[in-house]
Amino acid sequence: MSQAQMIFHRTFNEGRSMRIKYSLLLVAALALSACSTTPKNTEDLSKYTAMKVVNVPMAYVSLRCYAHDGVGYIYSYSVQEPFSKRMANGLSCGGLVAAGYMLPKQWQPGMKVKVRWNRPIKGKDNWIEKTTTIRKYDEAGTLYVHFFQNDEVRVVSSPLIGALNPNHPIAPTIKVAPPEEE
Repeated sequence: MSQAQMIFHRTFNEGRSMRIKYSLLLVAALALSACSTTPKNTEDLSKYTAMKVVNVPMAYVSLRCYAHDGVGYIYSYSVQEPFSKRMANGLSCGGLVAAGYMLPKQWQPGMKVKVRWNRPIKGKDNWIEKTTTIRKYDEAGTLYVHFFQNDEVRVVSSPLIGALNPNHPIAPTIKVAPPEEE
């Protein structure tokens, strides 16, 4: 046998040996994976209640604030959207945030929102946070945040321009916060 033939046979046999080794390895892996089973799910699903998903039509509205007599300067404020954790930020009172707040087109009972505002005292930040309800409205419009003495706050939506409008839901002349509505 020539040297070339010996090299060919040795290479061919080594290649066949490697193919056999890889085939055995594959068969062993498949056999072992067939032995594993997933545990049976025995959890009782009856304790969970299905959530109702309701489509609530939303409108993007502007955000304004009005500081009633005796409140002091409101440096900045933010209002949480009724059905999310998102806080829409406003500037100081007198400014307007254009169409950045999502509000249901139709009032929903129990719409509570968190309001945070900064009323600095002697140049130092003084953050105040309260939760209040959005007063009942017929039509979604600009969301007005009214600040009163004793760190009281009320939130109302109104399509009327300005908190000084005589038909605005909260009169600008009152000094004490009206009672909350549920």
